[in-house]
Amino acid sequence: MHGGLGLIWPAGLKHTATRDRWFERFTALEPGMSLQQISAQLQESYASVYRWADLFSYEFPDLRRLGRVAPDEWKRVNWQQRDAEIARDLGVSRERVRQVRADRGIGPSAHRALVLKFGKWAAANRERLHGLPVTVVLKTHGTDLSQQVARRVLRAQSILPHDPAARWRDVDWRLPNRDIARIWGTSAKYVANIRARLQAGSANWDAKSSRIADNPQYQRALAQETLKSRAQRKSRGRPAQAAAMA
Repeated sequence: MHGGLGLIWPAGLKHTATRDRWFERFTALEPGMSLQQISAQLQESYASVYRWADLFSYEFPDLRRLGRVAPDEWKRVNWQQRDAEIARDLGVSRERVRQVRADRGIGPSAHRALVLKFGKWAAANRERLHGLPVTVVLKTHGTDLSQQVARRVLRAQSILPHDPAARWRDVDWRLPNRDIARIWGTSAKYVANIRARLQAGSANWDAKSSRIADNPQYQRALAQETLKSRAQRKSRGRPAQAAAMA
């Protein structure tokens, strides 16, 4: 299978709808375009363009440079940028940029420095951060890192991820879904889903029973759960924990 640029379908490569579509897109390109130009023209990510260009042996300048960059080009580099951005601009690998950065004694990029700072802070506050949502962690630290990067840093520090069902583990599941939902400000359907997820079993009391209101055990459980909910809401309103972690 030949393309308009003289591209030849790689020997032994099986045809799929996705591969055929990408092959047709590359055969429609002008020869010798850079990865940046192809990415812009096809409106695809740099990584995707690189993958398919390499697979179909489309010759682009970035492949022929093999990391050779003129000294003047390195001098003009904005080292506050990420290594990935510099590599993309120069048509070299991130590893090559990292090597040059190290050889010249240049510190990490502004983004990398922010990541390192966040990592040190997370390590120092590990116990307090266990189970917190990433959005809360980022707000507490006051950083503008992306949630994806923050999650990676938190995993590296062995900080337990947020579990949406965690706050439900101490709920008195003897109570009907209707009561739990009212006390905790959600829907009975959501409570039913959490009950199933936690395998908490069925409620001890039937919400439809006409005699449930006269049951003293039910009334005590209802009152205790209400107090528990109020105490938790009150504790969430205190800024002391966030201030202590800053």
